[in-house]
Amino acid sequence: MSSCFISDLHLDDAREDIKKTFFKFLDDEAPKFDNLYILGDLFEVWIGDDYQDTLSVEVIKRLKAFSYTGKKIYFMHGNRDFLLGHKFAESCGGKIISDPYVFKVKDKKVMLSHGDIFCIDDLDYQNFKNTVRSEKWKTNFLSKDLSERNAIAKKLREESAQKNLEKKAFLMDVNKGEVNRVAQKYDIDILIHGHVHRPKTHIEDYGTRIVLGDWDRKYWFITLIDQEVNLISGKVK
Repeated sequence: MSSCFISDLHLDDAREDIKKTFFKFLDDEAPKFDNLYILGDLFEVWIGDDYQDTLSVEVIKRLKAFSYTGKKIYFMHGNRDFLLGHKFAESCGGKIISDPYVFKVKDKKVMLSHGDIFCIDDLDYQNFKNTVRSEKWKTNFLSKDLSERNAIAKKLREESAQKNLEKKAFLMDVNKGEVNRVAQKYDIDILIHGHVHRPKTHIEDYGTRIVLGDWDRKYWFITLIDQEVNLISGKVK
C-alpha cells in the first residue's frame, strides 16, 4: 500500500493557479498512490455542505472522478474547513477521519494530524477552536442562512489575520513538548502534519516528523511507500 498526503491548499476563487495545480496533481501525481489523505484546510473557508459555488462543485467533480479509479480519499478537518461534513466527503467518494488518526504500515505506527492540536502555546486560538468546534456553536451557525454565514466567516477570517500579525512566531508553531507527549502516548514512529506552514523533515527521539507546507508559490506533498516517507515540492503554476 502507498499513500500521499497534502494539506493547507486554502482553495479560493482568488487563486486560480492553486486550483489548476491541484487538479494537475490529481491527474499526474496522486494516481501513483493507493490513498490520498487531505489533512485539513483544503478550502480557505467552508460554511456548510449545503453551500455550493463554482469552485466547490468543480473540486467535488474532480475528486469524485479520482475516487472512481479505485483510489481512496480521506479528509481531515482543518481550522479553515472544520465544517466539512460527511455529505461533502461522500459526494467526493471519500470519508472523514479523526484528528489525530493512527494506522500501521507493517511494524511502524503512523500518526496523521492537521497540526493545530500541537499549538498549545496559542491560548487565544485554542479557546476559539474549542468554541467553534462545539456542537452548540456549529448547530447555531449552520441554522443561519448562507449570506449570514458568509458574513460571519469573512469577519472571523479578518479578525484572525489581524491577530496573527500581532502574535509572536513561536505561538503559531507546535509546542515540541506536546508533540513528544502525544507521540509517546500513541507510541508512534512517524508523524505527518500541516497547519504551521513550515515544511521540513525532523528527526526526533521517537522517529520522524514531517511537516507539510501550504500551497502558495510552491505545492507540497508527502509520500509514504512501504515505510519510507518523503517530502516533495514543486512550483505552483
